[in-house]
Amino acid sequence: MYNKSFSISENAGNNSFSFGKRKNPELWVAGIVDGQVNSVRTGDKIVFEDFDSTSNLKSCVGLEHFIRTEHPKTKKPVIIVDNHNHVFYFWHEARSKGLIKNGATLIHIDQHKDTRKPDIFLTKKDSEDLQKVFEYTNFVLNVGNYLPPAIEDGLISEVISVTSELELKNTESLTFNLKSLILNIDLDFWSPEMDYINAELKNNVTRELMEKADLITIATSPFFIDQKLAIKVLKELFMVK
Repeated sequence: MYNKSFSISENAGNNSFSFGKRKNPELWVAGIVDGQVNSVRTGDKIVFEDFDSTSNLKSCVGLEHFIRTEHPKTKKPVIIVDNHNHVFYFWHEARSKGLIKNGATLIHIDQHKDTRKPDIFLTKKDSEDLQKVFEYTNFVLNVGNYLPPAIEDGLISEVISVTSELELKNTESLTFNLKSLILNIDLDFWSPEMDYINAELKNNVTRELMEKADLITIATSPFFIDQKLAIKVLKELFMVK
């Protein structure tokens, strides 16, 4: 799955946002390749489209490729995508490979909670079928509702949400003796709206958590943060030029 790029033209997944109001609604989904943080670059395809708060249509270009890499110190897996719902598939893929265990703890660093409930939930049995997980991720889930299904099917037992400065500081006092720890990062946490939180604090806490995680998933979220800024932050987090 995700071995090649494809498009979504039906009223499904992320394409359902303002579907009837957009002309020729179609979104691109990139394929994944092995690479490094330096391999992350924007493509030229629209991966998310919706009307912003001023009622202007915002057409967002995403990544050229999703990237599969590893943390430079721990060698634990890192997955980098654009729209955040795609991480749902890669969590289940990691579970199928034994990289994480059922009942994992998720630390969710994001400007948004992403806890809306989808219309359909996968059964626990279907969540073990990666083809069904892939279809569900792309044609049912969207950027705001992918967390509840992962709790429902048993992959995640606890979500530690980090959407504010206080919650970020609270993670510094956490101790971890867990089955598995997933660190789920949305780079929109570094968008201009979140500049009230000190950038050094954000970077330092996030780097510390990265070293404790069994799996790191990162979204560049093109609707919520400029992709040049997102990639700049990504490189800062991994301390690469």
